[in-house]
Amino acid sequence: MKLQNKFSDSHSWKDMALKTYPLKSKEISFGKDTIILSGTKEMLVNSPYITDGGTLDETITLTKKDLNGITTPILLKYRSPINISDDISNVLIKDYFTFTLDLSAGKEEVWNNSVKAKARTHVRKAQKSGYTVKFGTLDLLDDFYTVISTAWRDLGTPTHGKEFYKNIVVELGKSKDFFAEFIVMYIDGKPAGAACLVQDSHSIYHPYAATLRDYNHLSLNSGMYWEIICHAIEKKITTFDLGRSKKQQGTVSFKKSWGAVQVQLYYYYLNKSSHQNEEENKMVQFLIQIWKKLPLKIANFLGPKIIYKVLK
Repeated sequence: MKLQNKFSDSHSWKDMALKTYPLKSKEISFGKDTIILSGTKEMLVNSPYITDGGTLDETITLTKKDLNGITTPILLKYRSPINISDDISNVLIKDYFTFTLDLSAGKEEVWNNSVKAKARTHVRKAQKSGYTVKFGTLDLLDDFYTVISTAWRDLGTPTHGKEFYKNIVVELGKSKDFFAEFIVMYIDGKPAGAACLVQDSHSIYHPYAATLRDYNHLSLNSGMYWEIICHAIEKKITTFDLGRSKKQQGTVSFKKSWGAVQVQLYYYYLNKSSHQNEEENKMVQFLIQIWKKLPLKIANFLGPKIIYKVLK
């Protein structure tokens, strides 16, 4: 098995996506392995709604025959380059990175030798706020969604519906290889920060996370990162994936302050000869500003109808 099957490239993740949204699913060959695709009539992707699907065997070449007659544009997102034959039109985008932190040496080593002084200062500041923290599954769904939906609306970003996050916990919970749960941070008993955590035997991810802007002055985001790190180490997980950032984005320096290593992401758009990132579109930037002003109930109603098509 040459394909490193991250949770986002698994049948469990595909089942979650198809259970939540009206997507179609197809498969393409990659050597002796199979790449699972999900999406709409406009685009099919591996790892829908997640940054990437891990790594592939760099010695294998993807050919037009492997596409099984699919002519719809395909986005393949991986941490390793792909050999693609000349008979497939494609565009490679290298604007994104993910960041990984080695946890194998234990909490004291990570704190003293990986986490930079600035990040440690922010963690201490958060701890002085007196926050409390809970880890759980569906028992924390409502509190998690209160945070994520409010924070993403304030950022001008549509969020998935509550059912999406419920299905992550349920579908990954059926697998022996993966597990999903929520972390929620409370200030004076009120949800103030939250993340959806996904883990396998060696890595933990927090693909959906936010803190409410009313608590930004308390550095709760840093406190949450440290809580996730400690939680992972207790479970003997050796890698914390801090998620995707674009080149020169402000979050890059934040993630590096934790001692995380930058990892190139390779986004291949197949059956296309050109591509423009959606966030560069002026209309998208205008809509972001409009979204920030929506009442929360309207944003939560409209969000899933929009975000399910944003498969990247």
